[in-house]
Amino acid sequence: MRSQYAPTTILLADDHPVVLRGLASLINGNPDLEIVAICTDGSTALAEIQEGRPDIAVIDLNMPGMNGLDILKEVRAARLPSRIVLLTADIADADIVDALSTGLDGLSMKNDAPDTLIDCLREVAAGRRWLPPDTIVAAQGRETERRDRARILFKPLTEREREIVRMASRDLSNKEIARHLNISEGTVKIHLNKVYSKLNATNRTSLQAAVGEYLDLLF
Repeated sequence: MRSQYAPTTILLADDHPVVLRGLASLINGNPDLEIVAICTDGSTALAEIQEGRPDIAVIDLNMPGMNGLDILKEVRAARLPSRIVLLTADIADADIVDALSTGLDGLSMKNDAPDTLIDCLREVAAGRRWLPPDTIVAAQGRETERRDRARILFKPLTEREREIVRMASRDLSNKEIARHLNISEGTVKIHLNKVYSKLNATNRTSLQAAVGEYLDLLF
């Protein structure tokens, strides 16, 4: 059984060595916090969490390959006990909402004062969440508005038309779309013309401009 006086174990993951050294130096000055693993990529970080089960994993959101949000989802899906703090210089509103719904424990911005991360770790170690209210509330508001706009925009489209919009937005040709959907090129053109009419677009370029911001919401 873990002693109540034992330090909180911390895993650090960031693909920038300078950032890692700075984080390690900051945390090592606190006897109640103990770094047990340092990782430079997401796959290694996830493996360390699975094996070592640190109390808290501080993970860079934007690592290549498996990023911080991917790791959060894997940890939650596996019901691992480690609490997750995402560290980032910038985060999209959609990622904030996604992370919150997945069960994020903490969010720390890289441009915050150094002591802020220590405060975050102590709050999370105590079983509470550290989510900067100004950042979170603003992001939730903007993302709600974006999703409402997407719902209105895509409401007139049929499921087949949505499939074709997804493919056309990935720059697939009419011939490629037809092959994927096992329909004729002529049928693809008919569907596209209907899409253009419904979304007030005139061609693929204007279609991509109309839907680009909302593609992740085109279900």
